[in-house]
Amino acid sequence: MKLSSELLLYAGIILFTLMTGIILYIGISRRLIRSFTTYDLITISLFITLLYIAILPFKLGFSKFPFIHSFFFSIPYSAILIIGIRLVPKPGTATFLILGNCIFAQIFSRGINPLWWPNAILPSFALELYFILTRNYARNLINALGAGILRGAVVYTYFYLFASPFIWHKNYAGWYVTLQVIQGMIASGIGTWIGFRLSKTIEKAYLFGRV
Repeated sequence: MKLSSELLLYAGIILFTLMTGIILYIGISRRLIRSFTTYDLITISLFITLLYIAILPFKLGFSKFPFIHSFFFSIPYSAILIIGIRLVPKPGTATFLILGNCIFAQIFSRGINPLWWPNAILPSFALELYFILTRNYARNLINALGAGILRGAVVYTYFYLFASPFIWHKNYAGWYVTLQVIQGMIASGIGTWIGFRLSKTIEKAYLFGRV
């Protein structure tokens, strides 16, 4: 059973990778994905590092707080993520930030593990689609909150319903999963609101630096 579950996960990862390649090819060929400047890539790299720093308290012990540990992860993570997206409001930024942080964190912790990549790929795709459909890259608070809450819903639903039982072989009661998903959405919304407020000052400094 364990072997078949892992094979299923690896098959899913391969499928996600193929989907990513196809979407990138279509996006580039149809110019849906705009080219990133050197300044954009430097900014994205900086925020990938900041995302890793933001989750260090969670990694260093706050994850052990019962029931409310999602707040210690989602609030700082969502705040920095939304600032990064507002500074580089282009298709592909969310994917670079979320997936880039996932791989960066693995390099500096227990090594590369593709089993965790869907946990980053799914919210990346969800946000990219959300921004494309709304034609708004967190330029106003409502859009930013929608993005933050959506990411929280996707991340925690996937983790507790798929990653946890298949990777950790831990199954949680339905009430606990519901509590954690709702908590993750609320925490992501709070973090997004904080990030949106802070981004206004940071964005002015960022634009001034590009002049």
